[in-house]
Amino acid sequence: MTAGNMNIDLIRATPGLHRVGQRIEYKSITTSTNDEVWKHADTDVFDGLVVFTEAQTAGRGRRGRTWHSPRGASLLLSLGISGQDNPIAGEWLSIIAAIAIYDTIARFIEHRPTIKWPNDVLVNGRKISGILVESRQNQTGTRNHVVGIGINCLQQHGHFDGPLAATATSLDLSSHHPIDRTAVAIQLLQVLDRRLTHPELLNQQALRHDWLAGANMLGTRITLECDGQQHSGTVIDLDPTAALVLQLDEGGIRAFNASDTSLVSTEGSS
Repeated sequence: MTAGNMNIDLIRATPGLHRVGQRIEYKSITTSTNDEVWKHADTDVFDGLVVFTEAQTAGRGRRGRTWHSPRGASLLLSLGISGQDNPIAGEWLSIIAAIAIYDTIARFIEHRPTIKWPNDVLVNGRKISGILVESRQNQTGTRNHVVGIGINCLQQHGHFDGPLAATATSLDLSSHHPIDRTAVAIQLLQVLDRRLTHPELLNQQALRHDWLAGANMLGTRITLECDGQQHSGTVIDLDPTAALVLQLDEGGIRAFNASDTSLVSTEGSS
């Protein structure tokens, strides 16, 4: 693991940004980068605001989980997105973020990553990143979103305790080359900005195509947990609400929303 803070000045100078990163803040340590972005929810700097940190004392994960990372080991950031001029449903922001992370880390490692439903990115079956999208209505009635992203960059095997030792990895562990978190941050901002700026990339059909290609799940038999019950079936689509569509083993077709669904297993895994 290589120590050292990110070069925030170099990140602020990232070329070609039109929406994401119009303002970039850096906190050496914070409770959560999502919290930092929400402080600006009713200001004109919210849309495109990005906050980076080296460490979080109360990092949040999906469905109430906690995101753990040793100081200076991960890329930890949050992005504010306003629905004022360019409304995007929170579910699709989660899909966009997963595709952006997938595209970004593929440039830094030799192995092909995969997207795990709904938005984790894996390398060799181990989790390397996580996403948390939070949505709130502001004072004008606009639905605002904050996209929290964590990417494991410099962790070594000893940094993953308990169950994480068998399920997590990092860019450093997955690459034959040194990992520069500043370079990863710049690449991610550019990919996110391109995805959130160009209308053709915000098209749901394009997003569906790119997510399914990264997830490689079509035709895969999986088991999901939704509302306390498990359901097994074969993946046949991602529907227009960003819900995963299964042909259920017991018959019938059902779409499962990411907000209340967790992937339990895929065929041949536990």
